[in-house]
Amino acid sequence: MRPLILLSFFILTACSPSLSKRNILVIGDSNGAGKGWVYQLQELRGGGPLVNTSIGGNTFGFDGMGELRRNTLENLTPYLRKGYAEMGSIDEILISLGTNDCKAEYADRRNEPAEHLATLLTRTRAFFSERGQDVPRIVLITPAAAGENAAVSDEFQGVKACLKDLSDQIRAVAAAEGLCLVDFQQKPGDQLLKFSKDGIHFDERGYKLLAEAVVSGCY
Repeated sequence: MRPLILLSFFILTACSPSLSKRNILVIGDSNGAGKGWVYQLQELRGGGPLVNTSIGGNTFGFDGMGELRRNTLENLTPYLRKGYAEMGSIDEILISLGTNDCKAEYADRRNEPAEHLATLLTRTRAFFSERGQDVPRIVLITPAAAGENAAVSDEFQGVKACLKDLSDQIRAVAAAEGLCLVDFQQKPGDQLLKFSKDGIHFDERGYKLLAEAVVSGCY
């Protein structure tokens, strides 16, 4: 590494808090809940302040499983307030949704998740700007790969193709907004499915791969 590049690296490193010290808020679904990829991320970074609002069935903007509590747009403000209440500040917001938005029941509403994401970003920025605060760094995460129709339950029929299309839209939003993107569809991609029994959720090895992809993709 040339001296000037090396010096720049050390300056940037010195000015940026280590990953373990960053206050992270995660908005996600069942793959981020419990001992999912967020738990594995905490293991990788050696702990640190983190609020994980991930719940099973969560969506960008649908009433997942018929419940308002699984609609991120409707619960965004409580999520952000929870982050502040528990950590005092928020440095990073990781948004990892989309799998449940691709359920068969929403087959005639495939254009809406990307619209919900755009609204979610607008409302997030407004939350902080209205309070005179800097907007935290936002990281978008595409949904993980899903199985073919034969491998998933009836409620997820068509999910694989839907997630590919939705991930294209998430990539476009990240590029347009200048946000860091973790692309689970590309890394680890379909290799993740060997650690899944239902084509949607994963075992410990799979979640470790997802956590590693977060770290390598945006940290």
